[in-house]
This record gives sequence, C-alpha cells and structure tokens, in this order.
Amino acid sequence: MRVSRRSLGITILLALLVGLLLRSADSELTPQNPRITQGMALPEYDEEGRLRRPDGFEKWVVVGTSVGLGYSDGAQSNADNPGTFHNVYLQPEAFDHYVKTGEFPEQSVFIVTNLPSRPAKTKGPVSRTGFVAAPTEGLEVAVKDSKRFPDAWAYFLFHDAAEGRNQTVRKTEAPIARSACYDCHAEHGADDNVFTQFYSVLTTAREKELTKSNTGK
Repeated sequence: MRVSRRSLGITILLALLVGLLLRSADSELTPQNPRITQGMALPEYDEEGRLRRPDGFEKWVVVGTSVGLGYSDGAQSNADNPGTFHNVYLQPEAFDHYVKTGEFPEQSVFIVTNLPSRPAKTKGPVSRTGFVAAPTEGLEVAVKDSKRFPDAWAYFLFHDAAEGRNQTVRKTEAPIARSACYDCHAEHGADDNVFTQFYSVLTTAREKELTKSNTGK
C-alpha cells in the first residue's frame, strides 16, 4: 500500500507534536521544575478565586510547633493557660524540595493550626501536670504562587466554630489584606517570607542535608 508524501509528512508532524506535548507535561511535573513538584497536594480555589479550606493536611510534615507566641511583650498573666499551641504543616514534597535546595517551590502551602491549651490534670498517673492542645479553633494558611498573587505569597484565615457557639464556618476565603499579614512575614520571616527560625524540624533537616553534601557522607 502506497502512502503519499503529504500523508507521511502529516503523520510525522503529528507524532512530533505529540512527543513535544508529552515531554512538556513530564517536565512540568518533575521536582526540577519549581512550579510544580510531582505528587504534591495543590491549593484549590472556587470560581471566584477564593481558596478552598485545605483538607487532609494532617498527614503532611509537621515542620515546627510552638505555644504562647504573640506580638506583644509581657509576662504570662494566667498560670493555667500558657497560650495557644500552633502546629505548622507543609506538604512532604515541598519539605523535601526545601531540604535539598534551600528554596520553597511554587504551590508550597503552610498551614498553622490554632489549638487552645487546656490543663492535662486528670486522675491518670501521667497527666497530673502540664497542658494539652484542645481541638483547633481555626487555620492560618500561607500559599506561594507567583503567577496568582502579585507578592508571590498570600495569606488566609479560616475560623472554626467555637464549642457551644452557633457560628458559620466558611469553606472558602479570600486573601487577608497585605498589611495584615504579608508585611510582617516579609520583615521578620527568616527565609522567603517564612518564619523558619521557629521551624526546627525543617531547618535541622536542611542543615543535615548541607553537611552531607559538604562531607560526601
């Protein structure tokens, strides 16, 4: 069966186009491309561009934990309440990328849970002193996306209904005003608007990676 030169040319051209498209798709999803890290959970938005409340982040890496951090000085006024516990979560893929490169990839998402403290005192033998974290009252979310946000990073706050209160919990949120969050992160964040100075799990892993690279071990 004969194939015309024109048909053969069209077939070759289509094959080349398919190959280029597949190659482009593969390269976009490789860890070498900071836009998207393969397999990483990505932020989702509604039709109006509002961030959907992240789901399943409890399985991410906890990069740091703090209690009682605040924006003002002063002694703790309530001995029975040391302050709010904060657990900070980051996608495992973004964690690995930062550890290896020292940079947060595009689509990185930090989630901070706000957990009120409560005394652990019970009749149990190991809980007579100290404090534990109560269920979260809300989430603070930071998203890095330089194509979507003019400042690369945007910040969101999701409130949870307090126990016993009839409060609507919003499932989507618009970014917080720049002056309310971004400016503080830009001024005080140790690395790329991120308070890495408080995230010892993350920075220790990065230091170990640098040591391994420098010593070859």
